Amino acid sequence: MNRYYIGLASSCHDPAIAIVDSDGQIVFAEALERYLQNKRAWGAQPDDLYQIVQLVESYCDPNAEFVVANSWSSTNWQAYLKLFSTLRLRDTKSLSRSFSGVYSKEIFDWLAFIHLVGLLKAGRNFAYQMRSVFNNDNIIFKRYQHHLTHAANGCYSSPFTNAACIVVDGYGEKGSISSYSYKNGMIKTVQDCISPASLGFFYAKVTDICGFDSDKGEEWKVMGLAPYGKVDPKLYEQMRSLLEVKGCCLKQPSRHNYEKLLSSIINRALPRKASYWEAVDIACTGQKVFVDVMEELLNNFYKLNISDNLVLSGGCALNSSLNGMILEKTPFKAVYIPSAPADDGNAVGAGLLAYYEDHPHKFSQKTWQSPYLGSTISKKSLDNMLRFSQIKNLRHLPGTVHLEAARLLSEGKLIGWVQGRAEFGPRALGNRSILADPRSPNMKNIINERVKFREEYRPLAPSILHEFGDKYFENYQESPYMERTLRWRPEVKEQVPAVVHANDTGRLQTVKQEWNEKFYSLINAFYEITGVPIILNTSLNVMGKPIIHSLEDALSVFYTVGLDALIIEDYILEK
Repeated sequence: MNRYYIGLASSCHDPAIAIVDSDGQIVFAEALERYLQNKRAWGAQPDDLYQIVQLVESYCDPNAEFVVANSWSSTNWQAYLKLFSTLRLRDTKSLSRSFSGVYSKEIFDWLAFIHLVGLLKAGRNFAYQMRSVFNNDNIIFKRYQHHLTHAANGCYSSPFTNAACIVVDGYGEKGSISSYSYKNGMIKTVQDCISPASLGFFYAKVTDICGFDSDKGEEWKVMGLAPYGKVDPKLYEQMRSLLEVKGCCLKQPSRHNYEKLLSSIINRALPRKASYWEAVDIACTGQKVFVDVMEELLNNFYKLNISDNLVLSGGCALNSSLNGMILEKTPFKAVYIPSAPADDGNAVGAGLLAYYEDHPHKFSQKTWQSPYLGSTISKKSLDNMLRFSQIKNLRHLPGTVHLEAARLLSEGKLIGWVQGRAEFGPRALGNRSILADPRSPNMKNIINERVKFREEYRPLAPSILHEFGDKYFENYQESPYMERTLRWRPEVKEQVPAVVHANDTGRLQTVKQEWNEKFYSLINAFYEITGVPIILNTSLNVMGKPIIHSLEDALSVFYTVGLDALIIEDYILEK
């Protein structure tokens, strides 16, 4: 009998579901925020009661055996359970003290409660629907240590046969950092750091001090703002003193010193309504502390002589500014970061751990893990649009739609581009994207003002044909998931001003024909018209909302923002 592996990322934020088939292939992976259109989907169950039936029918044999794998271990679940009586923690003094200045006790109670609910309920929707709809009781439940699922997500999707893997996030089950060795499909723990010190929580606090909201995942804003500021020496000293590097772990100073330092930093906090330009030095200083701490950690990790290859996972691996510096600042020879390194990616990690537990000798090395693992646009919805919308400027161009898209882009048009399966992870990689001409010096302002409705300083990303990478970027590295920031070569910056950030960098996406043929063909057609092998690429959403999920979502964005055209598969809608 076939067996499928359902991976659940069941943290209180960024829940996700992944399906691994009986051959060990990831056949589906998606964060629940897309389906719900609710940013980060706080407190939601990854196996949505109504979506799960559709997923089983689409990607599985409903009569098969199923293993449901959770991204938190039973030890963690039991520890949280002991802390609760009814709806509140019995005693959070010791824990909330560890996170003082990050969360108030009331917020910590709430976070811990909804996290426990997630641990208790994860898999129940799936089990209920399998039994009631498919009359199938062949379900096995498994739990894995949180940081191990981060590591599995990175290691199993990497192109390496051996690697040193480090997970750095807000908090796991014992601390915020764990390290592993990886060889021929086997992941072994090197060290779990038991400490309340957390680089992830530090960056969340910097986000809040800048006047942004870390609960909404606005750490991106700090990264984008940092290049406009300068390091404040006094603030740097205070921030850096909060995190002491000990080998591959972090430690906090004594409680008295910690609270004193934190208090002095919090006094710098800006109100939420303050101008973000007042926060440029705070952002710059916080980013500098983050980079310096990570540099020290990674150099210490390399000294363990595990491998020249690094796999970096956990929420802190979303810091693309740091990621582009790793090869320069450490002795590692190659770096891999998965498309979804944060908690949503743990759905893939949990599913693959369960598969390889059953098939320990079936490991096969990957050369490329496709991020295009999410949902497709409903054919029924597309047929209904064609039947009922009465859209006048609608054309069907099978086989040539990319050529028309390239022409529109070269004329300065703003395009929504929806193709195939959605990307797994936080970044649009050419299937759920807003595209534009990077040659226009005004294009960044136009998109931020007319389309994204967000801060004017926010940078926009370049998608570049791989064969031109060395021509445009210094020390070029492949960046398939838009996961690292590199420096533009001085002689080409003026060609693409819309995607050159304030510090002369760009968070690039490498595009190869074998990775995404249609997106590659579009950029290549744009190159043939303009001589520039790059297009501006940002996610198809507006600020505060997830990337679009359905055709209805795409149409809603198209008709309420300043896009000129929307291309869905081979259909072009124009205003």
